[in-house]
Amino acid sequence: MTITPGTVEHGPAGTGHVDLETKHRQWRMVVTLFLVSDVTFVVALFFSYLYLRELNVNHMWLPASVHPPAVYQNVVLAVLVIASAAAWRFGDLGIRKGNQGRLKAGIGLALVLWLVEMAVQAWQFASIDFGPGAGAFASAFYALAGYHMFHLVFGLLIGVAILNRAVRGRYSADDFTQVQVVGYFWYWVAIMATAMALLPK
Repeated sequence: MTITPGTVEHGPAGTGHVDLETKHRQWRMVVTLFLVSDVTFVVALFFSYLYLRELNVNHMWLPASVHPPAVYQNVVLAVLVIASAAAWRFGDLGIRKGNQGRLKAGIGLALVLWLVEMAVQAWQFASIDFGPGAGAFASAFYALAGYHMFHLVFGLLIGVAILNRAVRGRYSADDFTQVQVVGYFWYWVAIMATAMALLPK
């Protein structure tokens, strides 16, 4: 096809317009690839934790000087992130029915619970009496808990962006893919937090 000077090519190639279904597929693909890589990395962290625990050379897994966080702390962290994921799901299901108010309420509550989770995680870091070099458990704990905090910061940034778009009315019963796929990340973090709470010391 020849384009003469002064003319503009019409259609998707000329306008840069991408139809809605294509954008939805792109979002799903991006989030799927991210989650696959993230799950792989987290599984490796869990494997390292359990491997070091079983290896336990010269009782270096958990020296007497290291006092792990109380079990209830990890349970509270898991409950908070599960509740946040449930709130996100509430908003997600709402927008699928065209309910803008339910979407904003669900995401808003999810972010509030997420912030509480971050505060509790920060308090846990501040209250422990050992550093990452205090043995195998300490290094494995810092790796897992530190990566969980990364998840929380990353999720907060994405969640605020989604809430901003929700407040501006960018989502509808026909266009909710961003809310849906970010929800997958929320659910994955809830699974990770639950697994961390169940890890043996």
